[in-house]
Amino acid sequence: MSQTVNYENLLQRLFDLDEHIRFAAVANMQGNVVASVARDNVDLYLSPSETQETIQHAISAWKSRMKHYDKIGLGLYTLAVYEKLRRMTAPLPSGNLLLVTIDNMGGQKQIVDKILNEVRFLDYTVS
Repeated sequence: MSQTVNYENLLQRLFDLDEHIRFAAVANMQGNVVASVARDNVDLYLSPSETQETIQHAISAWKSRMKHYDKIGLGLYTLAVYEKLRRMTAPLPSGNLLLVTIDNMGGQKQIVDKILNEVRFLDYTVS
C-alpha cells in the first residue's frame, strides 16, 4: 500500500536518529530540492548554491551508476569522507535522492545503518 510522503517529517525523523546528523535534503533526479533541514546551531560549511552544486554532482553520479545495476545490483548508498564531515547519498524508493551530512564525531557505520533502516523499505509515492 502506498502513501504520500511528507519529506519534512522524514528528514526530522532522520535528525532524531542521531545528534551528529547536521543537514539532510531530498532532491528529485532533475536536481530540484524537494525538502531540506539543517540542525539548529550548526554552521553549514557550504552556501545554498554550493549545496545545490553538490546535489547536482550526486544526481549525475547516481544516473551514471544506474547503467550498471543489471550487472552489479542496485546502488544502496555512497559515503564521501572529508576532514570536517561525511556526506551520505542514497536513492529513495520514490526515485528521489537523499543527501545527509554527518559530523566526524559519531560512529560512521552506526549512523549510516540507522539512516538506511529509516528509509530503505519505505513504500510511498509523492503527490
